[in-house]
Amino acid sequence: MSNKNESNISEFEKMKKVIISCVAGSALEWYDFAIYGCFAVTIGKLFFPSTDAFQQIIYSFGAFASGLIARPIGAVMFGYIGDVFGRKKALVISIYMMAVPTAAMGLLPTYEYMGMWAGIVLTLIRILQGLALGGGFTGTIVFLYEHSREDKKATYSCWAPFSLVSGFVLGSIVAMLMSFICNDQQLEVWGWRIPFIISAFGTLVAEYVKNKLDDPKEFLDSQKEEAAIPQKQGLLKKLFKNHWKGLVMITLTDVLTACGYFLLSVFFITYLETVLDFGKRNALIIQTINMICFAVFLILCGQWADKFGRRRQMLAATIAMMILAYPIFVLISSGIFWKAMLGQLAIIFIFSVYYAPIPAAICSMLPTKVRLAGVSIAHNFAMAAFGAFASTWAMQLIKITGSKTIPALLFIVTAGITAVALYVWKEGKDY
Repeated sequence: MSNKNESNISEFEKMKKVIISCVAGSALEWYDFAIYGCFAVTIGKLFFPSTDAFQQIIYSFGAFASGLIARPIGAVMFGYIGDVFGRKKALVISIYMMAVPTAAMGLLPTYEYMGMWAGIVLTLIRILQGLALGGGFTGTIVFLYEHSREDKKATYSCWAPFSLVSGFVLGSIVAMLMSFICNDQQLEVWGWRIPFIISAFGTLVAEYVKNKLDDPKEFLDSQKEEAAIPQKQGLLKKLFKNHWKGLVMITLTDVLTACGYFLLSVFFITYLETVLDFGKRNALIIQTINMICFAVFLILCGQWADKFGRRRQMLAATIAMMILAYPIFVLISSGIFWKAMLGQLAIIFIFSVYYAPIPAAICSMLPTKVRLAGVSIAHNFAMAAFGAFASTWAMQLIKITGSKTIPALLFIVTAGITAVALYVWKEGKDY
């Protein structure tokens, strides 16, 4: 028993540097998405003036969506860089490409000074960030997966979604602190800018990754094997011709990831603030506490997946989501603070059971030689198709139907699509 414990400690020590670096880099990338969601109402007012406040929010979410739509292009770009030139190189470039534009967004003049160009430049910045995120998050997933031993793939690769949630937690905390430091007028004039500007510190993480980490041994071994075989096909041609089934499987498995995650992280803060009338401060308190719980759930659920099986755990969670999403939204929409907090926490737990094994599951669906390009393209296509407009769809459905529980429908439908994909998937097989 003692030798086994020592072995586990030694293994974690070896992985610790990889985990900390990947979590820090990815968290800073997702921090931007969090603060955008937290200040979506303010950004709508400042960059997309309209007499209809509801429409301002929809315009703001539209600019947010533009970044997600750009992700598949970034996936192709960074997937190629990662599979040909190295996982580390792709990761470093993506962190720089997110940190610098995010800081620049905090310095951007508003509609009052630039007119319609304010919204256009804002959207262009979001697109550039989307390109970076197209390779950054999947680069983190593959980096962690390939550094992990076979029976710990879910345990260690779940730190990728942990980093994502940590970024949102950090964003929520910074936004909440700004709401306590500034009154509403100060927050609208200059307070919202500070969280964006401090993201420039992300460049320090990029430098650390560049100087302190190495590419995974699994990738380096694959590179040697590929170099010994004459290549008749380019990377992308090989991927789409020989591994298209894997791309389809990853995309369908990721449908609930795409829609569910952006509803929980970006839409919910506006839903609580404006639709349920909790106000910004109470909405931020609910969101921040529940996102911290989300991060903890992911680590626990990643360990469960290695013990009980990824497919079984994910399939059980998607079925639970289909059954329980509507009753949970009835609880949330009651307008009572503790019920809203408990309801969001319940849906976050179900989602965590499904989401924690996702990195290990989708990485296992493709061989090493095309893994980063394939995972990046399929995952980011799912994000663009099912996640980019998830918040917009939810707000439009509420506006059209007048129902505060209607967002549950998006969870139910996307969980159903993913459940079918998981039922078909043969765990342990790459496609």
